Amino acid sequence: MKRYVRCIPSFLTALALSIAGLFAPGGWINDIRILGILIFLSVCPLLLLIFNLIWGRSYLKRLQRTSIASMRQYMLRHREHAAQTAAAKLRQLRRIRRLTVAYTVLLWLLAAAIAVFAGVAREVSNLLWALLLLWSAVVFYAVYSRIHREKKQRLDEEDVICLTEQDYPQLYSAAHRAAGLVGCRDEIVILLTFDCNAGIVMEKGRCLLQLGIVLLHVMSQDELFCVLLHEFSHASEANRDAHYENRYLNWLTNAQSEHPWLLRFVGNLYSFFDFRYIFQHMVYEYATAVIQEQEADRAMAAYGSTEAAASALLKLYYDNMYLWESGVKDEEPLLKAESPTPDFLANRIADFQKAIGERQGAWNALVWKEILANNASHPTLKMRLEALGVTELKTLQSSGSAAYDQEIRKALDTAEAVLCERRKTSYETDREENYLAPLKHIETWTAAGKPISAEDYADVIADLRLLGRNEEAEAVCDRAIAELPEASSLYASYMKGCSLLHRFDEKGMEYVYRAIEKNSNFLDEGLDVVGAFCCYTGREAELSDYRERAARLGQKNMDETSHANYLTKHDRLEKEHMPDGMLEKILGYIHSVSDDRIQNIYLLRKTISETFFTSVFLIQFSGGTDRQQKEILHKIFCYLDSYPEEWQFSLFEFSDYAWLRPDKIEGSLVWSKSGQTGKR
Repeated sequence: MKRYVRCIPSFLTALALSIAGLFAPGGWINDIRILGILIFLSVCPLLLLIFNLIWGRSYLKRLQRTSIASMRQYMLRHREHAAQTAAAKLRQLRRIRRLTVAYTVLLWLLAAAIAVFAGVAREVSNLLWALLLLWSAVVFYAVYSRIHREKKQRLDEEDVICLTEQDYPQLYSAAHRAAGLVGCRDEIVILLTFDCNAGIVMEKGRCLLQLGIVLLHVMSQDELFCVLLHEFSHASEANRDAHYENRYLNWLTNAQSEHPWLLRFVGNLYSFFDFRYIFQHMVYEYATAVIQEQEADRAMAAYGSTEAAASALLKLYYDNMYLWESGVKDEEPLLKAESPTPDFLANRIADFQKAIGERQGAWNALVWKEILANNASHPTLKMRLEALGVTELKTLQSSGSAAYDQEIRKALDTAEAVLCERRKTSYETDREENYLAPLKHIETWTAAGKPISAEDYADVIADLRLLGRNEEAEAVCDRAIAELPEASSLYASYMKGCSLLHRFDEKGMEYVYRAIEKNSNFLDEGLDVVGAFCCYTGREAELSDYRERAARLGQKNMDETSHANYLTKHDRLEKEHMPDGMLEKILGYIHSVSDDRIQNIYLLRKTISETFFTSVFLIQFSGGTDRQQKEILHKIFCYLDSYPEEWQFSLFEFSDYAWLRPDKIEGSLVWSKSGQTGKR
């Protein structure tokens, strides 16, 4: 009911002003000039809504028409001049907010005029009075919905681990000392997370410091203090303006979801300001992210130990490399045990420390090669070490005072207990879906002689990976590439390429490129992994080629292939004509996996451009649970995605697009349980 609270003051305000209108001079209703002004003021919010709708659509279309290459250059230009961009963009963001406030005041005055007019119109008609009163209340609702109320995170929620100062005086003492040195005066709350990271969330008057339990265990006390200096530097008085804009953006993008049926009206009435603010904030954030991190690094050098700061940054880099290389070697299945293990985090910490011992030399060799990615939010470790004046890669031992070490051990025990308890709630279901079912599937597949078929091998690879049998999964990729037509083995190429790249083997690039060039389903993740590999390993020539391919493939996806993922009322839909035998073959497979739960199958052609179209299958079910229907759709998707011929397919559930009435297109029905194949 909280979402409707603003309706009460909105209606009461409209009603009060309407009552005031009842006492307006009786001649107002007969004065054509006053009446004309009141009518005009009543229509103004509607005119403003129309303006915002037209402008908002044109603004979005203008952004969508901008090529990916042009947008990339636009963003990079702002990053190159980040110091000037930071100040200019902050001023622009503040200006948009102030104009939004002025616009909101104008809307309030217009709503007040409508309410007064409602009272004046009471003499003419009760119905007119009610309609104007309702219209005024709606506009008031839009106005009151723009009141920026910041919500603080609740610290008693089940998914939050809050460390109290009473139980963790050493951690809080270090946090208060670091905050004081960099000029942060807000209340500090330490939240424990399960990773090897640190972050800070700014609320009004409060800093939520997030510390990962892995980070606490691998950092020495001096290293942690440097990390705290870095984080609290982000929250210093010098960055207050930037933090306020971040909080306003979060409210802007999240708070509007509180409004149900009025959401579109409220949002569209402000789209002129909100669209501009969101885009300009994105530019500001992109342009200044790296220099903000560099400024925070300076705090480590100014108030902490340079040696400890460099060691802390190096350990964070090691964790990135550890995560990059995870999943390419065989490992124990996470859900093999019948109940959650109470030492999951301790094993994660031990495995990470073991990996450092084994891979430290190889990782160190990459430090000086890394290239800053175009989408990077942090400087490379090389840039950070050079700024600190450090040329030797050296890590400090994870040690501290006895009291400090005791707190870290207590934090680990707390994290283990909380994580274990959380995992219990869904462990049985998770184990069934992600261990027992895959294990049964692989055992059946093994007993059958480990066959490789186009429509099934992707699930085999996925299940082997869930079981931690990553080397065997890669062997299946090799077999699929060797035994199946290229169009059917693109998933295998993609997975093989990713495995090689995560082992820092450059041969993986061509495997990934082969997959993403011909199947857009792998495009985004494929480009990410190739780009990260090139940046990590300092391959400038390959990175230049990657960026050219990324722009070309991304533009093609935006202009053509992405449109195959949805249907709209504006689509060019018509009867599909497939090559001889293709439809019969596809229908045969669908029937083999349908379990007699499909009522109708529709087929349409969606023409996206003069050179690109997709064959759209719509499946209408007649029975089965949601899970069973999803399994059938998954099997059909895998089959179509690995079809041996180069052909674009799209797959949808009929009920999601019944409103489009695709069944009204002549010849769209290609199979029906009732036998009325090919009829409307």
